[in-house]
Amino acid sequence: MSILTFVVVFALTLFLQQWLHRHIQSFALMLTGQPGCAIRLLFYLLLPGVFLHEVSHYVTAKLLLVPTNGIHIGITPTKKKQISLGSVSIRRTDPIRESLIGIAPFVVGVGAIWLIVGLGFDLWLSTGLSFELFWQRVAAYANDWTTWFDLYVIFAVSTAMIPSESDREPWGPVLMVFGVGVAMLFLLGWTPRVPAEVMTLARNGLDALTFALGVAVVTNGAVAGALWILERTVEQVSGNHIEYRVRRR
Repeated sequence: MSILTFVVVFALTLFLQQWLHRHIQSFALMLTGQPGCAIRLLFYLLLPGVFLHEVSHYVTAKLLLVPTNGIHIGITPTKKKQISLGSVSIRRTDPIRESLIGIAPFVVGVGAIWLIVGLGFDLWLSTGLSFELFWQRVAAYANDWTTWFDLYVIFAVSTAMIPSESDREPWGPVLMVFGVGVAMLFLLGWTPRVPAEVMTLARNGLDALTFALGVAVVTNGAVAGALWILERTVEQVSGNHIEYRVRRR
């Protein structure tokens, strides 16, 4: 797998997360006419992922010796007139530790997908990862309810593992300092020599990451397709219609 493949799969992961968040809420709103019910449905569907997301923040903060005020799992409004499904309050610290705390849910989420694929479908990093083999195992185990539970957990975790806007706030200064540092080294004539073993390890890591996100994309894509069909069916039967508008800043 190439870097381009990873970029495409990652972009699809982000797109599907946003699409599913909007359409799950709109579908519930179309059925019930109650915005609160729509938010609660989203929360309950993503609860395993929300829990893992916030626990990842909390444990990483503790490991980095950053004080916290505990974990909150539940629906709460934010100052930006949005809804939060969970949160961890941490004391302000340096950008590096804040960045590591912010990226933790993504790292743990990818690890959780690998673990589910390994335990549920007997596909491990050490034995090779294959999309074709994964779906063969899904088809072979389709009569087992745990197969569908595994796919649900992949959906819930992958749809909640992307760092939020507040998680990404400290990344800017860190990336800027890193970029300036690398640029100065190149201007000073530094030429990196990367050992072949490191390149192989990096390539294998990228392939494994792309595979995990690919499993999430296909699973979430199937959920999105089924949800789209349900939305169109309910629209035809009830006559209700939801319009999606992009908020202009």
